[in-house]
Order: sequence, then structure tokens, then C-alpha cells
Amino acid sequence: MFEKVLIPTDFSRYSSKMAEYVTEIPGTREIVLLNVLDASNPKLLEKSGWSYDAIISEAAFRLNEEAKLLASKTYKKEASLMVKPILKVIVEPMSGADGINLNPPEPRQDADFVYGGTVGDAIQKTAWEENVSLIIMGAEGKGMLEGILLGSVSTEVLRQGETDLLIIRHKMLEKGKEANMERFCPDIFSRILVTTDLSAAAEDAIVLAGELEGTKEILLAHVISKEEEFGRAAEKLNLMRQDLEQPGRMVTVHILKGKPADQILELAKKHDVSLLIFSSQGKGWIKQMRLGSTSFDVARRSDRPVLVVRQKTG
Repeated sequence: MFEKVLIPTDFSRYSSKMAEYVTEIPGTREIVLLNVLDASNPKLLEKSGWSYDAIISEAAFRLNEEAKLLASKTYKKEASLMVKPILKVIVEPMSGADGINLNPPEPRQDADFVYGGTVGDAIQKTAWEENVSLIIMGAEGKGMLEGILLGSVSTEVLRQGETDLLIIRHKMLEKGKEANMERFCPDIFSRILVTTDLSAAAEDAIVLAGELEGTKEILLAHVISKEEEFGRAAEKLNLMRQDLEQPGRMVTVHILKGKPADQILELAKKHDVSLLIFSSQGKGWIKQMRLGSTSFDVARRSDRPVLVVRQKTG
């Protein structure tokens, strides 16, 4: 399913740990380890003595070291993973201290220059270029990954990205917690909660849920606004349930009423689900994923992983 994944890293201990444990997720065969260096940031350049080469060389070195370490941890696995480091550098001509004019750096083999744009743009561009099936972002870190869903980069990837996005925001990954991640990550697809607004756009999430490896239980959920909607919702959800059921997998239907975000999060907690899944487009509350609203609130408030499924074209 998600054989090739992209993981942005900021070199923090936390993001490195997240990348390491992602190797345990079922079905993963290749990891694109991405660092986006915003060399257009005057403060960053000033710290390096207004030298592009200095900050780029340091980032390239740290990225390759992290990739080597990650690859070494998967070497003895039954099927070792391929780890591909990529350094994207955002550059723009600017004036430095005392009126020093900084021209774009000379081309380098260890870095890919991006002229203008944002860190979020660079992440999505890399996802397209590498044809990855999933972007994975952590809940904590420093720099661009700090405050997932509250910082500008993660918000941009969530709202405007076009690649499926897995946000690992589980209590086992919270700062200061030491957890058995070797056990958590292989079970991330074991008990999943899939929300649907019954629209055609939301079907992508349902289809994906049925194709995940290692799923033992699926909770199908829909939020209604009035009692009159119950019958139609029950009929459609039960048809979906029949399509998803198979030996060794239990599928249950849940029709909720109230504030969508509150109801979904309460259901997830009650059943201790390992993953929440919803589409990024549809009608009602799901339609507004890229704009924020309720689905953004679900992702922001969830204490467990969230998988955002993008609507497929064609």
C-alpha cells in the first residue's frame, strides 16, 4: 500500500526517532528522507557568516549521517529498506549585513536548489518528483516541524498537499515519554476509525482502509445533524460494511449526532483506535479540510495518528 514514503526531518532527536520507527510500519519498502533548508532566511545566513556554502554543507552532512544510521537499523530486517536522502535548499538573492549582496550559490551535487516558494511547497514538490504514496510528519520537533498543525509548514501540507498524509500524534510519541514503538508502529493499522460523509469523494478513504495491511477491525462512522438522516446513513454504511468484511477482520457501523469533531474524537478514544482516517474532500465538514474547520480540528486535537486521504483524480 504505502511502499514508498517521504519523511521530512529537522535533525531533532524526536524526528530521527520517528523516522526510525516508521521502518516498522507494514508494507514500507523505501523511505525518502527529506530536509528542506530555507537558506532565504536572513537570520540563518547571519549565523553562518552570510555563507551559503557553510549552511548547505552542514545540512548535507547531517542528512547523509541520519540516512546512513536509518539504513543500518533496517539492514538485518527480513526485507531491508532503501533510504534515499534528499536536500532541498530554498534560495533567493538578498542583501546581507552591511549591504553585502548575496547571489544564489553555485550548483552542487548534494543539494537541489529551489528558487522561491515555501518549505511546504518543497515538501509537496519532492513528493511528486519521487512519486511517493505517503508523506509522514511527526507531532513534535524543532524548526519546521515544531507544533504540528499549529506551525505554518505542517498546516500548509495538511490543507494544500495532494499526497496522502500520515500525522503521527500519538501519546507514545509525546515529549518525555518512553514507549515500545517497535510494538506500536507494526500495529498502527490494526484498529482503524474511518469517517465518511457518504459522498463520492469520501469513497477513497473507504477503499484505502480495505487495502491496508494488518487491519483486524474497522469502525465506520458518520455524523448526522438530525434524526431523519439516520435511516439513509445506516443503509449506506451497512453496504460499505459488507464490502469491507473479510475473514479475520471485524467491521462495525457507528452513526453519531452532535458536533462532528467532538463525536469522532470521543469514539476514537472509547474504542482506543490505532488510526483515524478521513478524506480531504467531500461535502459537509469533510469538504473544508483544506480550509481548516472541523476536520482540521480533529487532526489538531487527536492524540493518535491521523491519515488524510487525498481525492484521487480520474
